[in-house]
Amino acid sequence: MAISGDMYRQIGRTLAGAVTIVAARERGSNAVVGLTVSSFVTLSFDPPLVMFAIQHDANSYPAIVSCRSFGVSVLGAGQADVAARFAVKGENKTTGMPVESGSLLDVPLIAGALVQIECLTSQIHISGDHAIVVGLVESARTREGEPLLYFARRFGTFVPLPVP
Repeated sequence: MAISGDMYRQIGRTLAGAVTIVAARERGSNAVVGLTVSSFVTLSFDPPLVMFAIQHDANSYPAIVSCRSFGVSVLGAGQADVAARFAVKGENKTTGMPVESGSLLDVPLIAGALVQIECLTSQIHISGDHAIVVGLVESARTREGEPLLYFARRFGTFVPLPVP
């Protein structure tokens, strides 16, 4: 017997993760669409692949699954406002936001993010109420700083434990 949806959501809340913004340009209009993602992971080193999951009822779903390329911005500790803005449904998320274009691909990236990754869409797998999007990494940049994390439905930062 499968577990309940409430139990599964409770399990998900116990998984801390980096906060990322996945954004793309909508085909036809070139408008920027994006969302806050906590399901972003590196998938393969050779070739360099990343993946994330997007829910079918997300406003940006049609644009994200039909785009040829997308940008991933791993947010820093001071960017909780950006994460909150991109997590809201049905709003123009980029108005007043520090969005810039990639250096290799014309993908939207968040200025000042710890990591900026430019990807070509490689594969899309429909699974349950989400699509799993796999991207081939074409370019990436990193900078020093503390990551923004998501845990138990809240944003926070990482506090290292003393080394024993």
